[in-house]
Amino acid sequence: MELSPHLKARMGRRQLAHAYLVAGPGRRELADTLAAAWVCTGPTPPCGVCSGCRKAAQGIHPDILRADPQGEGLKAEAVRALRADAYIRPNEAPKKVYLLEHSELLGLSGQNILLKLIEEGPAYACFLFLTPQPEALLPTIRSRCETLWAPGPEEERAAAEVQEQGRELARLILTGADPLERLPFLIALEKREREEIQGILETAAAQLIAQLPQRPDLLPVLDRLAPIRAACGYNISPGHLSGWIAAAL
Repeated sequence: MELSPHLKARMGRRQLAHAYLVAGPGRRELADTLAAAWVCTGPTPPCGVCSGCRKAAQGIHPDILRADPQGEGLKAEAVRALRADAYIRPNEAPKKVYLLEHSELLGLSGQNILLKLIEEGPAYACFLFLTPQPEALLPTIRSRCETLWAPGPEEERAAAEVQEQGRELARLILTGADPLERLPFLIALEKREREEIQGILETAAAQLIAQLPQRPDLLPVLDRLAPIRAACGYNISPGHLSGWIAAAL
């Protein structure tokens, strides 16, 4: 799974939050990466080679505890036992990690117990609330966690295609491609969703901005593309957006 640069940097600096709500199809993979980063003892977590990372990958790390892996719903008694365990220091890692794999099944009493633990628990205790339904958790739980969306393979593939088309748009602009050369790109653009076109324009703009010191002539093009990016938030058809981009080039 490709991590965002921001999350990757926080992992590397060991500056992760102590509680995350992880949603999306790839939530288990992302949660496993976060857990490994917390127990990693290498120079840049998760290093993948230290004892902590190897044990995490094998599912045998004593400081990574999976709560309710079968999705049966934790009872209040089990949550109280988890709370008591959280006050026992880690066996060997810098942190002790609790993965609540089906947190949407937690009852109100269990969530309130965990809320107090998140707020007042020991500094070494870390929590991962995995769920396909974040709204099933109390607002107070959600507000005390950082929320991460973990895309599945199809979403990652679509995002990669958007990035590629953004780089292609930048290339067409930078090389001064003629209208005939731009035509296949603009036709393909009509099959995209508005949100995807916005991502394509943002990627292209970032590429062009990086070239401004050598190519100040790109500034008018960026100015013409800016309102198109803003218009992607409105109910405008991809065909109209494609035509607007063609006129801006």
